[in-house]
Amino acid sequence: MLPDQPSARDRPWYIAQRWQEYDAERRANLLRIVGIGSLYLVHLMHYHGLGIGALQLADEGSVRWQFHVQVTLLAVIWTMLALGMLLALQQRIFPRWLKLFSTAADLVLLTAILLIADGPRSPLVVGYFLVIVLATLRLNLPLVRFATIGSMLGYITLLGCAKWPETFGRDLSGNGDVDLRVPRYEQLIVLVALALTGIILGQVVRRVRNLAEDFAGRVNTEGEGSP
Repeated sequence: MLPDQPSARDRPWYIAQRWQEYDAERRANLLRIVGIGSLYLVHLMHYHGLGIGALQLADEGSVRWQFHVQVTLLAVIWTMLALGMLLALQQRIFPRWLKLFSTAADLVLLTAILLIADGPRSPLVVGYFLVIVLATLRLNLPLVRFATIGSMLGYITLLGCAKWPETFGRDLSGNGDVDLRVPRYEQLIVLVALALTGIILGQVVRRVRNLAEDFAGRVNTEGEGSP
C-alpha cells in the first residue's frame, strides 16, 4: 500500500486512485450481489430439478435439503455483508481497510460454500478467478496480490480437505465416502492459472498507472508550452 504521506510525485496518483477505489468498491459490491444472486438462482434450479428443454440441471430431490439450507444461509450472509458495505459507502464511510475486508470475506465465504459442496471438484472453483478480477477493479496492486495469494490458499485448503477428510471434517459436505480428490495435474493447472491471472491483472494495474502518469506529463508539458 502507499504510505499515509505520499511523496509529491505519487500524490496525484494517490488521490486519483482513492477516488477510483471508492467508485470501484461500489461497483464491486453491486457486481458481488448480482453474482451471488445469479449463482444462487442456478442452485435453486438445480435443487428443484428445473430445466428448459435439454437444459435439465438435475432430478428433483437429488440435492439434499441440508445442503440447500447451508448454501442458502451462506448466500444470505454474503449478501448482507455486501449490502452493509454498500450502505457504508453511500454514507461516505470508506476506510482504507474496507477493500481488504471485502476481498477476505469473498475468499472465506466462497471457500466455505465449496467445503460443503464438492470441494476442488466443484465448478464454483472458478469463483476464485472472479475474486481476483473484482480486486483489479480497485486499481490497487497490493490488493490484487492479496486476492491472488488468498485464492491459491483457499484452493489448497480444499485440496487438503479432500485428501484428509477425517482431519478437516469433510462430512459437512454430506458426500459420505465419495472421493472428492482431483488429479495432481489438475491441481497444478488451477494453481498456475490463479497465479498467472493475478500476475496479468497486476500488470494491467501497472499499465493504467503508467498511462495516467504519461497523460498527466503530456498535459503539463503542453500547458507549459502554451502562451
